[in-house]
Amino acid sequence: MKFYQKLAKKPYLSALVIIVLSFVIASSCLAQWEKQTEPVNIFLPENLVFENIYYAAGENLNLKAQMKDDVYLAGLNIDISGPVDGDVIAVGSKVVINSEIKGNLRVIARTVILNGKVDKNVTIISEMVTISAGAEIGQSLIVAGSNLEINGKINKNIYGGASNLSLNGEILGSAYLAMEPAGNLILYPQANIHGNLEYTAKRTAEIKTGAKIGNQEKFTAWQMETKSPVKQKFSLFFLTWWIAGLLGALVVGLVLVIIFKDYTLKVEKQIDKNILMAILKGLVYLIVTPIALVIMAFTIIGLPLAVIMGVLYGIILYLTKIFVGIYLGEKLIRLIKKKIEIPLLWSMICGLVIIYLLCLIPYFGWLIKLIVVLWGLGVLMGIIKKDLKLENT
Repeated sequence: MKFYQKLAKKPYLSALVIIVLSFVIASSCLAQWEKQTEPVNIFLPENLVFENIYYAAGENLNLKAQMKDDVYLAGLNIDISGPVDGDVIAVGSKVVINSEIKGNLRVIARTVILNGKVDKNVTIISEMVTISAGAEIGQSLIVAGSNLEINGKINKNIYGGASNLSLNGEILGSAYLAMEPAGNLILYPQANIHGNLEYTAKRTAEIKTGAKIGNQEKFTAWQMETKSPVKQKFSLFFLTWWIAGLLGALVVGLVLVIIFKDYTLKVEKQIDKNILMAILKGLVYLIVTPIALVIMAFTIIGLPLAVIMGVLYGIILYLTKIFVGIYLGEKLIRLIKKKIEIPLLWSMICGLVIIYLLCLIPYFGWLIKLIVVLWGLGVLMGIIKKDLKLENT
């Protein structure tokens, strides 16, 4: 935990603490999705042009087409070789970028290889990351992984956390790095950091002859920390708030499984289908719905409806953890007792306790909560749209 405790103290590296949990969640979701859906291979040839936002999920995704808007992908093997004018968000096992992306790139995967150019920022969470010599990042790179190899050009700063990191490219800004205590930081001869090199590690970096650091090199060694009384008091308050939140969720869950049992069963049957796609859809709903409500509220006629729909939207967001909790609780109980009929009540209690406990994990809790909300929101909104006949079934 030293690595993450130290990492979290640095504001510019706080986004990197999700490395382990994000990788585990992405891997487990991919494995579950792979088991429950038929393999889908998608190939988009060069002569195709997509003007709108593009969504795709499958086993193998090979995109050579011209994408004029944002791209959202989930799959085992993802290869982007065509130009993208918007952002790219990808979750997969292996993601390879060979073309130019004019927006931002956000990737969670086991292996990420960047051979092309990204005009804006890049955020990568992965076990293995390779930024090739011909790759270029127009702005900053935020990267977290086990083994990182950076050979390309970064036009601003790099914020990185890793077990092992090798740098053999050009950084026009500064490098802010945090290495695991057993990790190594190596600067090869072609490394050229125009700004500062600031890093936390157990040992100093290995800087090869020819490597350049334009300004200051600042090394910080790992140190043990003790918890202050202020932090202990805050933790007690937080724990009290946590217990109150759990009890409130259990009460609402009790109402659901008793009064709305049929609807709860209906949601439970849908919640384990296309998990990654449900999370991606949930992300869209989470962003688009508030914007639509705000636009609606600006009209006099639409204001009352916007208020009502806003309240309903808030209720749906709250219910997401309960439905996901029922699903997780049932899966956990079945691991222990496979051949028993599991009451919804016990699944709900077990699942909610698991979710609330996971949310207590330092620095990672917010990510778990986000995944749960996106997952549940994608499923619930899909069911509501079908019930209202707003989409083809």
